[in-house]
Formats: sequence, C-alpha cells, structure tokens
Amino acid sequence: MSVNRYLPAARYVAQAIPSILAQRGLNPFISRFVLTETQQGNAWLFAVLEVSPLNHPEDYAAPEVLHYLSIALQRLPVVISDSYGLRYAVLLSSPN
Repeated sequence: MSVNRYLPAARYVAQAIPSILAQRGLNPFISRFVLTETQQGNAWLFAVLEVSPLNHPEDYAAPEVLHYLSIALQRLPVVISDSYGLRYAVLLSSPN
C-alpha cells in the first residue's frame, strides 16, 4: 500500500487542526506533521505539539478536546500520546 493516497486527507486534517484547537481557546505550536502507514495498512497522521508546562498541556489531552477534534474532523478517530512529547494521532484510514 502507498501512504500517498492519504495525502489529500492528511492535508485537510493538518490545515484544520490549528483552527479547531483555537476554537477551544488552545493555541499550540505544531512543530510538524508525520504521515505513516502501519504494516496492517492503517494510515495515521501525527501532529507533534510543542506545549510548555506553563500552557497547561493537560488541557490538550482532555477527553472533551479529543472528542471535539474527532467531531470537527468528520468523526475521524483521534488519540493522544504524551510519552515523548505531546502528539495527536488521527486515523485517516478505515480501522482494520
């Protein structure tokens, strides 16, 4: 499979995330987006956030924020990782 077929969806999500977060009063610096595909064929777009501890990173991980992102992104699944910095992961493909 080629992850390139997900580029239009990845562009849409990458352009939408900053304004969606701004609607919630959040204004992170997004350092980069990473599009990848798993061996099982799942395409994920990762948004790497740079949020200082002074800006309350827990606000970005709140369940209602993740739900709001998912709804605004046409119900795409959105999860968060904070093990090595804050990242949103958006599943662009249908779950296998």
